[in-house]
Amino acid sequence: MNTVLPINYELEFEPDFAKFKFRGKEKIRVKISKPTKQIVLHSAELEINSCTVIWNEKKLKAKVRLDEKNEELILSLPEKISGKAMLVIDFVGTLNDKLVGFYRSKYEYKGKEKHLATTQFEAADARRAFPCWDEPEAKATFDVSLVVDNNLTAISNMPVISKKRLGKKTVFRFDRTPIMSTYLLYLGVGEFEFLQGKLGKTLVRIVTTKGKKQQGKMALVFTKQFLSYFQKYFKIPYPLPKLDMIAIPDFASGAMENWGAITFRETVLLYDPKTSSTDTLQHIAEVVAHELAHQWFGNLVTMKWWNDLWLNESFATFMATKAVDKIYPNWDFWDQFLISEMTGGLSLDSLKSSHPIDVDVKSPADVRQIFDEISYNKGGSVLMMLEDFIGQETFRNGLHSYLKKHEYSNATTEDLWNSLGAASRKPVRKMMDTWVRQIGYPIIDATVVDSKIKLSQKRFLLEGDSKQQRGRWMIPISVRMEDKTITKMMDNSTAIPYDGRWFKVNDGQRGFYRVKYGEDSLEQLGRLIEEKKISNLDRWSIHHDLTALVMSNQYPLKHYLDFVRHYEEEDDYVVLSDIVGFLNFLYVAFSGEKFWDEIKEFNHYFMSMIFQRLGWDSVRGEKSTYALLRSTLINSLGKLDDKEIHNESQARFSHLLRTNSLNPDLRSPVYSTVAWNGNLKTYQQLVNMYRKAATQEEKVRFLGSLSNFKEKQLLAKTLAFTLSKDVRTQSLFVPIARMVANPYGKDLVWPWIRKNWKGLVKKFGVGNPLLNRIIGSVSVMSDMKKEKEIRRFFAKHHVPGTEMKLAQSLERIRIHAKFLENARKEFGQ
Repeated sequence: MNTVLPINYELEFEPDFAKFKFRGKEKIRVKISKPTKQIVLHSAELEINSCTVIWNEKKLKAKVRLDEKNEELILSLPEKISGKAMLVIDFVGTLNDKLVGFYRSKYEYKGKEKHLATTQFEAADARRAFPCWDEPEAKATFDVSLVVDNNLTAISNMPVISKKRLGKKTVFRFDRTPIMSTYLLYLGVGEFEFLQGKLGKTLVRIVTTKGKKQQGKMALVFTKQFLSYFQKYFKIPYPLPKLDMIAIPDFASGAMENWGAITFRETVLLYDPKTSSTDTLQHIAEVVAHELAHQWFGNLVTMKWWNDLWLNESFATFMATKAVDKIYPNWDFWDQFLISEMTGGLSLDSLKSSHPIDVDVKSPADVRQIFDEISYNKGGSVLMMLEDFIGQETFRNGLHSYLKKHEYSNATTEDLWNSLGAASRKPVRKMMDTWVRQIGYPIIDATVVDSKIKLSQKRFLLEGDSKQQRGRWMIPISVRMEDKTITKMMDNSTAIPYDGRWFKVNDGQRGFYRVKYGEDSLEQLGRLIEEKKISNLDRWSIHHDLTALVMSNQYPLKHYLDFVRHYEEEDDYVVLSDIVGFLNFLYVAFSGEKFWDEIKEFNHYFMSMIFQRLGWDSVRGEKSTYALLRSTLINSLGKLDDKEIHNESQARFSHLLRTNSLNPDLRSPVYSTVAWNGNLKTYQQLVNMYRKAATQEEKVRFLGSLSNFKEKQLLAKTLAFTLSKDVRTQSLFVPIARMVANPYGKDLVWPWIRKNWKGLVKKFGVGNPLLNRIIGSVSVMSDMKKEKEIRRFFAKHHVPGTEMKLAQSLERIRIHAKFLENARKEFGQ
């Protein structure tokens, strides 16, 4: 533990938009536990003008040394000091354009270029705004002042307590924050608009740039609904007097839970009823709920160190689904959880290069790498499994006691298990250690022997390796049968009496594991799928597990395609989304192969059958998820050269050009299908529409469609366009993600990354999460020569914080190469 710890920061910032700099002053009250002549804080990319230490009414001038590599500011004093002291530091920083620290965001209003200043401090970037102890456990209170031009408004975590004009400047002083970690502090300066409401005594504001506040109406509704839900669920009131939800034009991730001043990308906070899709509406609800859950899990109680990041992110993921499902039950959010969370968790954790949920973290570069499908998706999924095991009300009571015990403090995973174990009187820690502390998850082999179902476990890996398939999990097993469900704890292998009828392991997919059945059992399940005698969640999990067995070469692809015919009468969104997703993967993976036409033919047969039942236009009273399915199918059938889809897309696009009217749920698939058949004229038309689009959501649609052409020259133009001033850094990944899903464009992406890598690193800055997404895009390849080439390239051009994503991407290339090799043999090529 540090011998010097902060108690309170008194901070003043003055941003200068002409020079993109900011001036800062701070007084830090500290407590020194044993005499020292040296004080070490975190500081990065700051110029220190002066530093004085006030101790025992003496002013001590400190010698200042910056250690750039370790991002530390080392203060050397003329004598040893202890007890209470105050550090007074003047400094200057840069309002950067890298979307971290205290940064600038550019936007247009009435044809004029404008800037605002905002912050993103998680995980370790508060040190880019002011010298501080930039670690979650070094909690303190903050008194913030912002000195801004008179035409600007300032925002921080707490309400304004005074506003004073000084010539051309206004000084905004904010109330003192509760005790909290540095990564949750917020500073915002700009020409903002506010849409406000109240929930009890809490002032709730949606904050936007000028002209956009009306698009915040849905977000205001969601914020009040979910804030009310969490206060009741946790039985602890939201502790701050106000809550701002701030839409930022440039933002690296989706949103950030700064206490009382939550920031969002515009696309995940702003909703325009005329142009926003069902998908966008549901996504806004989910992200708003996720960030509000953090106000308790993360802000009120914070992890001690970043190895327990999952305590923040898994809980926010899990609780967001709970909240949205409670308020909007017709959205089927727990069903969608399988697609949005469980799929990503199972996928990443089936790699040798995955990591445990509770992972060793040493540096900020390590921290940034674990904001991934393990910390969010797998964590959220194992919490669902745990709640199912101990019961919903017991789980809630355990959480309440955990939050009360550790409020305004820090906690570890052990603390949580202690609270849930005490509430449930079940072996929570013993069971959960097997899921949180070890890498991977099990596949259960379910075989019928005599009159018993024998269940055994081993680690599931896509790149099979018996040495690494060790591991043992305590699994709360559930086996569904025709007339009963058997549940028991399995910590190695087990057997269940069998009466000869059907059985399904992992009832309702509550457990984070896969199942492999014998041929007869699988065929029995196939018949139940046709008759819909088992739930949609069970129909999903049978298919999802089968795709994993196909990918790991444990089940023949041709047998899989035969099995999918059991789903011809399927009408459920999550089930069909999984099938269509895998068929689309096969379509891209096998492009250019001799048997590609066979795959295309099957895909077209299956998808057109589903689409015929669905149709182009929504029917009154249909489920909202059908809008999501319709969009996916039009997009997929467009790429399969379905003439009817092409003609109707073109007709609806022409109608849009004449009337400016097109159902928001159809916009993305229509734009993409028009591009698929388009030429240079179409390309230029879509670029012009992108430039004129009024919302970020619409811009993203047009940008994505530019990657959906067949002509390689046009696709090359799109890649060049992504690096132009027309495309925001935060949106650069959109065309890349779409390009790798285009059989005519996927081979263009790696050469483009290789050629532009230095520029991309410079544009994003080291530590930006978008760099890892770019690296991840190469994982669609299936060529071992390319795997070696990529490995060699990044050995020479290494960027700290990308090691994990690179290893995972290379492993996926090897998996795809092996899968392709096996498919060629199977199809006789």
